[in-house]
Amino acid sequence: MTEAYHEKGPQSYHGPGSAGPYRWGFCTGRLVMSGSPVQNTLEGSKGMEKPGKAALVYTWSITGIGFVFLLALLPGLFRAPLLDLAFFLCLMLLAETLPVALPRGDGTVSVSFALSYAGMILYGPAIAAWLTALGTIRLHDLKGRVPLPAVLFNRAMLGLVAGLSAYVYLLMGAQPGMPRFPGDIVALAVCAIAYTLINLGLTAPFLALQRGSSTWGVFITNLRWLVPNLVSLAPIGLLLAILYVRHGVFSVAFFFGPLLVARYSFQRYITVRDTYLETIKALVLALETKDHYTKGHSERVSQYSLAIGKEMGLGEDQLELLQYVGILHDMGKIGIRDAVLKKPGIFTAGEYGEMQRHPAIGGEIIKEIKMLGQSASWVRYHHERFDGTGFPEGLKGESIPLGARIISVADAYDAITSDRPYKKALSRQEAKEEILRSSGSQFDPAVVEAFIRSLDKQAHASTGPSRGAVDTPC
Repeated sequence: MTEAYHEKGPQSYHGPGSAGPYRWGFCTGRLVMSGSPVQNTLEGSKGMEKPGKAALVYTWSITGIGFVFLLALLPGLFRAPLLDLAFFLCLMLLAETLPVALPRGDGTVSVSFALSYAGMILYGPAIAAWLTALGTIRLHDLKGRVPLPAVLFNRAMLGLVAGLSAYVYLLMGAQPGMPRFPGDIVALAVCAIAYTLINLGLTAPFLALQRGSSTWGVFITNLRWLVPNLVSLAPIGLLLAILYVRHGVFSVAFFFGPLLVARYSFQRYITVRDTYLETIKALVLALETKDHYTKGHSERVSQYSLAIGKEMGLGEDQLELLQYVGILHDMGKIGIRDAVLKKPGIFTAGEYGEMQRHPAIGGEIIKEIKMLGQSASWVRYHHERFDGTGFPEGLKGESIPLGARIISVADAYDAITSDRPYKKALSRQEAKEEILRSSGSQFDPAVVEAFIRSLDKQAHASTGPSRGAVDTPC
């Protein structure tokens, strides 16, 4: 399930019902799978704005509905051996102490879904709901790092997800206890799918309201993270249920090992992925250190591109690509001679022709990176012009990939607001006016409009990428 978590922090505001300042917000990026629940560690990021009224209304509505649901199920909580329930609860709490951080700090994934799923199969809606609501509490909640409103929302939402999924299991003709084979196979599969879809369906609207993006886009993007979780952990949950019925509660403890193995596999995947991306960033840093004027350019282009993409309502998968491709957009300069890259004056015709090769070189490099290969054209064509007079192929208008059109604006803005040996940086206002003058000729008007909106929001919030001298787009 996806769980929200609002962590107290210094850069924040006073939220409703909290004893002090805290950062409120769902993770910026995809939803977080947490085994039992896909727990969104909704850690607010620096500078995150106070949630809007619609987001707050939604949050408190789900909290209220969830607790009414849990209270209605309370009488059914005592229909199973209390010691067995306590044992399952302890295992779930233990699983929640071993979360794996997802990329970009967007949340965590744990393996407690298997135990929650076993609870649905064995005990039905009442016990599954309460077991999941209580078993997914983490140390953050107990140490006061998460405000009470967020704790209540998470408990209510997760209990609602587990209880409703258990009802789906019953509606499919199954009964709590030992599953019947092959008669209950469809019910088992539908229950697991319902668990995932309900969890994501309850969390996606808040994320969309918080970020001003499409609920459907958030839902579809994050489904890709939940499906592997479902496929790998649901069978383990089923085996835990069978072991419990046949050999008793303590047999479940012996099968806790495979859950730890699953957790290790999650951790290895994330570690390899993070190492992969950090290596890419290191290559860009190595390129930028060849000329101190380029320092920080790629990172800022990435931030500007991401801001434009958000303003244009792009999906989370496209935003993630923009973030990484923005960093890598000048990778092709690695194939350009230092004498040309570091030249302090105006290029000759031959040098300018050599410099024009770097987008194509960069596109070829990106094409070989499996995770980013589909965005190679963004790098290759980020110096095309909207009027068709750019390079390397003279593409025009919307025949230029949208990602390339976005990076083109971000790249140009960062260049003209940077000092170079042969020119002084323009002020932000001057640069903004220059970008507007080039709208429709060099740049896509729709992209320019989105960029101007993002700049205005930055100015209003008095935040934004740090400035410094950077490279010019050639």
